[in-house]
Amino acid sequence: MTVNIYDNANEMAIVLKETQQYVAWQSAFDAIQNDNEAKKLFTEFQSIQMTVQQMMQSQQQPNPEQEKAWDEVAARVQKNDLITVLLSAEQALNTLLTELNDIVTKPVADAYATLRP
Repeated sequence: MTVNIYDNANEMAIVLKETQQYVAWQSAFDAIQNDNEAKKLFTEFQSIQMTVQQMMQSQQQPNPEQEKAWDEVAARVQKNDLITVLLSAEQALNTLLTELNDIVTKPVADAYATLRP
């Protein structure tokens, strides 16, 4: 019997869209897409996240002006209900995806576990 793992992965992607976590995330995402102010703020927030991540990877420190600007955006994000709902939904979806990844990679994790004393 030949198994095409990509067919299974594509089926998983279809089923994922039916989960409570995905539906909640999609609804929150759509709400932001339909609100120009929230969309602009969220885009700004994502840009800052990417900059921070790049700086961390290159072991750079932000200057005081950057920190202040980032803190101001973070404060505005926390006050925006649409974004906080999206971030919460995103966290729940990421938890589900982590659990699924753990299931899929269990055979590899189990194999490595045999190496431990």
